[in-house]
Amino acid sequence: MSCLELTDAEIVKIAEPMMDDIMLGVSRRDYKHHSTNFSVVLKSRLTPEVFLAACDQRETDWGLPGDRELRCLFRKHKSFTLVWVQHYTRTDEQVVAMTTIALKGGRYFVDDFLLH
Repeated sequence: MSCLELTDAEIVKIAEPMMDDIMLGVSRRDYKHHSTNFSVVLKSRLTPEVFLAACDQRETDWGLPGDRELRCLFRKHKSFTLVWVQHYTRTDEQVVAMTTIALKGGRYFVDDFLLH
């Protein structure tokens, strides 16, 4: 099935648990939990050391992650990208959380992730 055929609700049902794992991993500083659904390509780019350094910086700047609000999603044939406003405990700034989920070998994997 093409990701273009998925409804918004189907995409959110796939993406939300993955994003929950990502953000719980950030809160707990747990790379294994954070990267549970990552593709091989993403795991090769985001090592445990880079992850922990990013956690340190985000915690200093923003605090810990809180609620998030879905703002939009984009579809391609083999992937979809979701953009949220991610709230943090120590900032009133709007933090963008973006994840791309790709269909590979019949499974969905987080293929890209960004907090900005």
